[in-house]
Amino acid sequence: MSWLPTPVDIWLSRGLAGFLGHHPEFDVFVQDAIRHNVLGGLWFGAALFLCWVQAARKSRGDIELRVFTMLIASTLAILLGRIAGALISCSPPDRYPGLRGLYPDYLELNPNLSSFPSQSTTLYSIVAAGIYSLHKGYGWLLWILVAFGVALPRMYVGGHFLSDVLAGLLVALTAYASARGLLEARLTARVGPFLERKPRLHTLTDCLIFVWILQVAVEFHDAVWLKNAVAALLH
Repeated sequence: MSWLPTPVDIWLSRGLAGFLGHHPEFDVFVQDAIRHNVLGGLWFGAALFLCWVQAARKSRGDIELRVFTMLIASTLAILLGRIAGALISCSPPDRYPGLRGLYPDYLELNPNLSSFPSQSTTLYSIVAAGIYSLHKGYGWLLWILVAFGVALPRMYVGGHFLSDVLAGLLVALTAYASARGLLEARLTARVGPFLERKPRLHTLTDCLIFVWILQVAVEFHDAVWLKNAVAALLH
């Protein structure tokens, strides 16, 4: 099913596109910063890593547990986002008829044919929500970064409509609330004691958490590459 952007989406995309072209170097810098995770995963991956280190140094089981919750929530959110994207498609602003001419040729087109929902907003909103539950000050910084370091730059260069961002936020909050409300208590009762009895398994868990944090920092681009490589080999 195709999703038509709302009048607000069109208005806001036109307004943001009106700033393009005045300083081409800045526009290219924004797009490159998005591509290389400077506007996005780098800071959220660092926040997760610091949380995990703090949990290990201070033996804070609550922090460790919340990181597990964010891991589960991000996995659930990716699944929900995939389902939503399969059911609803919407061309990004730089490919949308009537808007594509507003984006200069020196900017690369969004490689995704559909921009719904914003996976970046989904993933990093989960991290912001989890960190906020542990430390409101740092959490607010991450929420501000979600808005002005993730969502707005991608809308500016024609990667997303406002609807894509809001849908991504809704998916994130749904996944995080589900993981925390339905699973966290069970993790508290079972996972912690089990890992304490299995030190080698605890080490393996640390390695897996590190890999997950690294993939958050690069927005799971490595995982996508691996999936495509396996699919190519199978064919």
